[in-house]
Amino acid sequence: MIKVVEDIFGLASNPITKQAQVIRRYTITNANRLSVAIIQLGATVQSIQTPDAYHQLADVVLGFDDIAGYIKNRKYKFGCTLGRVTDVVAKGEFIMEERRVIVSKNLNNKHHANGGYVGFDQIIWDLHMIRPDGVTLRHISKNGHEGYPGNLLVLIHFTIDDDNRFFIRIEGTTDRTTAVNISNHIYFNLAGHKSGIRGVFDHRVTIEATETMESVGDDGLPTGNFNAVDDTVYDIRLPVFLGDRVRQFENQNVDGFDVRYALDKEFDSNITRYIARFLHSESGRFLELYSNQPCMKFSTANNFPQEPLGEEPILGKECTRYWQHYGFSLQLQNYPDAVNQPEFPRIFIGPGEHYFHETVYQFGVQESWKCCADPDELYESEPEPDLKPVPE
Repeated sequence: MIKVVEDIFGLASNPITKQAQVIRRYTITNANRLSVAIIQLGATVQSIQTPDAYHQLADVVLGFDDIAGYIKNRKYKFGCTLGRVTDVVAKGEFIMEERRVIVSKNLNNKHHANGGYVGFDQIIWDLHMIRPDGVTLRHISKNGHEGYPGNLLVLIHFTIDDDNRFFIRIEGTTDRTTAVNISNHIYFNLAGHKSGIRGVFDHRVTIEATETMESVGDDGLPTGNFNAVDDTVYDIRLPVFLGDRVRQFENQNVDGFDVRYALDKEFDSNITRYIARFLHSESGRFLELYSNQPCMKFSTANNFPQEPLGEEPILGKECTRYWQHYGFSLQLQNYPDAVNQPEFPRIFIGPGEHYFHETVYQFGVQESWKCCADPDELYESEPEPDLKPVPE
């Protein structure tokens, strides 16, 4: 039995109308006490509560208790929807139907990133309908917004079931050919959002990917080439402790994972496949990830404030201080800069065509004795070799 409860989360200025608007929250709960809270601002996942092996609930998503927190920390994209085109568009332009399309350059005044200055993360989404198993939010991205052609109608279905699966399904249609690559940017910590770096580093992780996408420069522009993960820190095809791997980045150019995994070069949106598994042994909580998207951007919150440097923390839910590596993000998407890379999976849709994105988060509990006794989980009890990152 799924229950949906609506309440008022706060007030925010609508970036389109410039008027103050009430922001509503929709909390979806199943029979197993799994609950997911969605707010209209940014079509954001504000909370995911799930029980551990001892039946204790914890919120496993980083975020804020009020609108002010999301607005103040907008650059970190806590839990929000990204689009019309997520990730980067090199030089803020591309060729489509033999004409040049110029979009906003909100990344260092040179490139376009995550939909521009007013992307989907800042939009106040309309409630389309309350469903028996969740909610559907709606937005029409107008022709010319941030430079994109076409009126794009987007529906996002946030639903759960009694098998503890959380679904994000995104649909899009347009009246003119346009580019579409929509994603979501949740920061997870299965130990509980308050548990900090220790909780994050205690996760055992598996990611089913054999290649990463090569990129250059501080702006992370893809070159179109791919790097095999073999003998690098990015090879997580067998379970590893996340902390052991992040420590391998010491004295490197990056402070942790900030990598795009190439999951499927033969993209078929009709196939939703297994991608990754995250297990926090102490609590027993696990998350299995499935998606029809061909790329996952995986990050360990390297850009969060650093306590040893005396930087101010991000003040999150329940007055929790969020520091570097206090969460990890899983951004399922099409390939970055696909508008300029013809060999990448196509992200253009035209009238009569249908954009569809599906990501499934399967939550569950593995009893603590199994966490310790499973050979597949414990195979890496010896210290890991000194693997080095390859340039991304």
